Amino acid sequence: MSARALAVGAVALAVAGCGSSPPSAVANLQRQAAHVCTRAQAQGARVMPPAVPAQTAAFLRRGIAVLRPELTALRALRVPPMQSGAYSTAVGALARELTILTDTARELDRGADPETTIKTLEHRLAPVESAGDAAWRTLGVPACVAR
Repeated sequence: MSARALAVGAVALAVAGCGSSPPSAVANLQRQAAHVCTRAQAQGARVMPPAVPAQTAAFLRRGIAVLRPELTALRALRVPPMQSGAYSTAVGALARELTILTDTARELDRGADPETTIKTLEHRLAPVESAGDAAWRTLGVPACVAR
C-alpha cells in the first residue's frame, strides 16, 4: 500500500471519528432512557381512565404525577454531545406535554366543560407528541415513543 493510500485512509478514519459519540455512551443513554420510560409506562398503566367526565381533572393529575418524575429522571441523564439536539427535542416535548396537561387540569378545576376541554387537549398534544416521538425514534429509544 502506498503512503498516499495510507494517508487518505488515516484522514478518512479521523473524519469519521470527528463529532461522533462513543457507541457505549449512546448505548448507555438508550438503556437508561428506556428504563425511565418503561417504569413510567408501568405506573401510567395503573392510572384508570375516568368513569365519568367529571373525574377527568383527577385523572389528569394522576397522569401528571407519573410524568413529572419521568421528566426529572430523563433530564438527569448524561447525553453524548451528538445526541444532545434530538434529546433536547424529546425531553422538551415531554415538558410541554406536562405543561399542557397541567393547564388543562386547572381549566377543569375552574369549571371548564370536560368534553370540550379534552377535545382541545387532544389537538394541543398531537403535534407535541409527534415531535417527541420522532426525536425518541431518532435516538433509538422506542420505549419512550407514544407513552
